[in-house]
Amino acid sequence: MFAITKLNKEYWKNFSLSEKDIEFIYNLLLEKEIPLSTEVLLKSLIKIHIDQEKDNSLKQFHGKNKIYLPRDEYNIGDKIVFPSLDMKIGKVLEIREGFNPDYVNPKVIKVKFDSGESKSFASNIQDHPLNHTLDIPEDDSNYDPNFIYDHYKQYLFDRLETYLTNNEVLVNIAGSWFPRSLLIDVHVGHLNLAEAILEEANGGPIETIPLMEQVELSANADTKLLEFSFDLALQEDKRFDEVGPAGETLWFLNSMEPDSVKKVPMYLKYSGNYIDNNSLTEYLELFEGNIYDELETWDSHGYENNRVIISLSYPHWRSGTLPLSNTLEKMFPTAYEAPRVKFKFIDERENNQFPGWVVRQHKYVYGLKDWYQENKLIPGSLVIVEKGKNPGEILIHFEKSRQNKEWIKTVLIGSDQAVVFAMLKQPISANFNERMSIVVTNPDALDELWDKKLYLKEPIEKTILRIMRELSKLNPQGQVHAQELYAAVNVVRRCPPSMVVHHLLNSPTVEYLGDLYFRFIEKDK
Repeated sequence: MFAITKLNKEYWKNFSLSEKDIEFIYNLLLEKEIPLSTEVLLKSLIKIHIDQEKDNSLKQFHGKNKIYLPRDEYNIGDKIVFPSLDMKIGKVLEIREGFNPDYVNPKVIKVKFDSGESKSFASNIQDHPLNHTLDIPEDDSNYDPNFIYDHYKQYLFDRLETYLTNNEVLVNIAGSWFPRSLLIDVHVGHLNLAEAILEEANGGPIETIPLMEQVELSANADTKLLEFSFDLALQEDKRFDEVGPAGETLWFLNSMEPDSVKKVPMYLKYSGNYIDNNSLTEYLELFEGNIYDELETWDSHGYENNRVIISLSYPHWRSGTLPLSNTLEKMFPTAYEAPRVKFKFIDERENNQFPGWVVRQHKYVYGLKDWYQENKLIPGSLVIVEKGKNPGEILIHFEKSRQNKEWIKTVLIGSDQAVVFAMLKQPISANFNERMSIVVTNPDALDELWDKKLYLKEPIEKTILRIMRELSKLNPQGQVHAQELYAAVNVVRRCPPSMVVHHLLNSPTVEYLGDLYFRFIEKDK
């Protein structure tokens, strides 16, 4: 029989760090004298736990206590280790003759465990499958650190990071850890120089080492430790923001970041409730085209060949942003800690490059306002996003429309500030999603409604029905498609598609016609 180890799936799933683990990590950092990543610390921690378990197992196998083997005979008072019972130890209380015609002189021992439980076991049986030497096999995956890391990382990584974050002794920069007490002091004069250098560079970004060289920061210490200390000093100074993607540390002046990066644009703010869309998925999947909304856990589909086509909604068109939905989140650069990540948009067709920002906390990507305007895009235009050849680069473009003009829903603002929709012929530059397309002829007038929060003052279900009534006037049968309504509601207030579908399905004044078409129930004459 091979050794039974505690290092099974349940052990790692329920793993919790002890003070001894933290002491090990602290000593490891002292020994290495440089910051170490969470990954390195986790692998080291897994290895030490495996080594400890090996030692414990071998001690139990070859220590004072006997290992239970059915072939052996035992005496009253013997302490026995039971590998098949997760290495529990029991004491022999009684021995009696057994009866089994297949064996010669079998015996039965009664064993009491520390828990107070008693069990009976066979002994003096020479031919039994458990009669094998206990040892630790070299190919046992339970003792392979790489196997453990690969298979249980999801359970362990976040747990370790959370524990380390709550430990005041250690500090973290870009995924690496080091004891705060051993860091090198960075003078405020160096930070003032860093501010001036970044200001001269239009805010940045600049990597840590070039910035260190320009401020002439030096010390009689390891370069990595000096770099880590400088990073921490910058991080704790509100003038600086770390904006690099995972694996790269870049610094930018907070004061020179776009306002829409530091503050969520009003068009993207959502103040309503969230609907459990598991019950609505079958309806959301009927949406046509390419719908991505950062307020949803649902996406219209994944992406192929690192390419996604997005139907612009009005809030993102007006904000100059893209939704950082679950699918798009996998495409854009991310970071270990930085709330904002700076990257580069590339329009290869126009040979144009411009900065973009991933605002991770609020799930949007900023930097496209000028690009939308220059290319005369509208809400509903299809924007194509692809991963670039180099990290930190995103390709963006659109397919030009074959028609110069199209009949499209157009938003008009009345003198009473009421929103009206009409079908008008409008100039078109890009392919678009017909159900999502809306032309806004006077965005400034519409901005007034947003500034005054006119539609936010009423319940969301009232807005949905109000806009539905307007759209129903465009159809002779009075039918409205849920996707068209979703696009139109978002012209006056932020709203996820699941909220629109939920209220349509549950409104007593609306009937569902199938295929996402709805209409108002006619009152009895």
